[in-house]
Amino acid sequence: MNKKRTLILLSLFTLFSCQNTQASQKKENTLVDLKGREVSLKQDISKVCITFNIEEYLAIGGKKAKDKIVGWSFSYWKGRRNDAYKAYTQAYPELLNCQDIGYDKNINIETIISLRPDVLIASSAVDYSFFQPHLDLFDKAGIPVVFIDYHTDTVETIGKSNQVLGTILKEEKRAEEITEYYQSKVNPIFEKAKTITEDQKPNVYMEFSKGKDIYGNTWSKKMWGSLIQQVGGNNIAYDISDTNSVDMAKEAIISKNPDVIILTGVEQTGLNGNVVLGYGQDEEKAKKNLETYLYRTEWKDVNAVKTRNLSAVYHDLSRHVFDFAGVEYLAKQIQPTIFADLNPMKDLEEFFTLYMPFELKGCFMIQL
Repeated sequence: MNKKRTLILLSLFTLFSCQNTQASQKKENTLVDLKGREVSLKQDISKVCITFNIEEYLAIGGKKAKDKIVGWSFSYWKGRRNDAYKAYTQAYPELLNCQDIGYDKNINIETIISLRPDVLIASSAVDYSFFQPHLDLFDKAGIPVVFIDYHTDTVETIGKSNQVLGTILKEEKRAEEITEYYQSKVNPIFEKAKTITEDQKPNVYMEFSKGKDIYGNTWSKKMWGSLIQQVGGNNIAYDISDTNSVDMAKEAIISKNPDVIILTGVEQTGLNGNVVLGYGQDEEKAKKNLETYLYRTEWKDVNAVKTRNLSAVYHDLSRHVFDFAGVEYLAKQIQPTIFADLNPMKDLEEFFTLYMPFELKGCFMIQL
């Protein structure tokens, strides 16, 4: 951190020192976040900064929780999650009046501290490596930092993250209700998948759609990679990395000869010819772009291509509180006979009716 930034931060600490001392005397709630850190919070949270997980925050906090947000990762949503950005800011125009706090390595610490939030909520998978060296700065500024984790995509981490948000927002009952809803959808799938023998598990390849000429952006042990394994598939990229996503060489993909290929799609700046799914998206256009993947010359002899076993799912049906629908979709695509009775789209619509701020409209799942 350069000298200029250090001086700015020191001046902010001096400015807020009296207020922080008084605030610390009122801290009553203590929770353990998803990095195992014990964090003390004010009893009444009125100002929140949040990075990645606004959907989860709004699902658990309800409509009134939006009024607490003073800063969020505006630039990330507008550039990389355009459909969600438009859907949520149309539902809650007030979000446009909040401060952009940056994203990933471009998070602005000075901006966050200047907003004087009662808590900063961040993603352990996306943000911890950035924030960890600076946690003492937030501590001196009297700003508790709480990490949640939806990226690992296990029932345990999602349930604990819900509980943490419920504690912060004083919505423990609603958080528990959402967790129970989630578990009611995924636990029967995971239990049934345990009975599937190794010889029944197809080789599965998933790819973030960037257009038919760009291969290999996939997942190993997190997000979609984790879910493949849990629903009765064999993720061909599982042993490559522990990172959130990983690039897999096309030669390696072809050599693994996947039986099932599932793309994920989302509206994102700078991509052309990709499969675009999500809020407000067009099914016909998405299917047209999906079909172009059949004509990747190099993988014409791959099992999934020869049998036209290609499908696509909205990218944000992973690492989110409503990703039970992604679990259901994967289960149905990977083990269609065993999970024939699942209806992921119906369940997703029901969840939005119960817990989200607007009616679900768009295209979220397609197959050839």
